[in-house]
Amino acid sequence: MNQNKTNMKTIKIVRQHLAFVSLFLLVSCSTSEEKIIDAGQPIHHDDFEYVIENFSVQKKIDGNKDTLTAHGNYYVVSFKVVNNAKRVSHPWKNSIAFLIDEAGNKYENITEAQIALNSSTPFGYKDEYLTSSQSEETTVLVFDIPESVKKPYLMVRGEMLMGDFFDGNQFSNTKVKLF
Repeated sequence: MNQNKTNMKTIKIVRQHLAFVSLFLLVSCSTSEEKIIDAGQPIHHDDFEYVIENFSVQKKIDGNKDTLTAHGNYYVVSFKVVNNAKRVSHPWKNSIAFLIDEAGNKYENITEAQIALNSSTPFGYKDEYLTSSQSEETTVLVFDIPESVKKPYLMVRGEMLMGDFFDGNQFSNTKVKLF
């Protein structure tokens, strides 16, 4: 009789743990719906925020040595990373952000144009960044997109972190309007 009570308690505990694990997996594996925000509004990614401070559209980038002409239009984007973490630094690269059009085509940052822009209008270009806790860093990203694109959006990429479990990985589904 005692053995049956022990078995029943064990089964009850296992069921509770399975329910908890199932709920955790459901929350962590779910993805949130698409979210569209304006420039100036932050994209939240765990303890980090990504903010498009401003952007411009131009045909040319004048560097100290060369002038680069876009195949379509250059979208020059001031991109800020805010690290709200108490202790952890945030490593990131210029490839953290990309543009996407209404058809789903992706456009990557053009390093050559970014370096040319930095030579004439210094903004502190680096290949990689390590934003310390409780600090922020800004760079300027440059994208060349076809003139036919009327509604480009900026998105960010990254790994799902602990804080992203609770909002359904929202950062990966957030688009910033650049129009």
